[in-house]
Amino acid sequence: MIQQLETIRRYSMGMNRQLSQQVVPRGTIRRFSISGGFNTLLFWILWEILVYVSPTIGISETVAWATGWFLSSLSAHFVHRYFTFDGRKDVRHTAVGALSVYAFGLVGSTLTFDSLLILSDLPIRLIFFINVCCWGIFTWGMMKWMVFGYSGLDDDEE
Repeated sequence: MIQQLETIRRYSMGMNRQLSQQVVPRGTIRRFSISGGFNTLLFWILWEILVYVSPTIGISETVAWATGWFLSSLSAHFVHRYFTFDGRKDVRHTAVGALSVYAFGLVGSTLTFDSLLILSDLPIRLIFFINVCCWGIFTWGMMKWMVFGYSGLDDDEE
């Protein structure tokens, strides 16, 4: 009886994985957006806390952005490795590649965040949203093609 239940469980888990792979294939922007939503939520919470305490600790909104980006990037690689992409490359390789992508994104997104703060009259949360969306697309492309090695022609992506 226990063996039969285990067989049913394995079969149903395999079916769920196959169905999710058909609906939201690994490596796609849709799958990245779902797991990126978790990473962005973590980033947003950290940023909101830092912006709230910034007058007390004497940091700017831009420093809050950079700190939130850095801290949320620490978990983002593993979230994307597990959920968005896969383990086709060694974790040492993907960790170094992800670190490079997130470091470049940290500098670039901080510059665009600060520029939008200075040059526009947009509300700060709208600036946050615009900036995170633009840099999210960049991050997805770099993680997909450079870090995790998806060519766009892989059979298992479709």
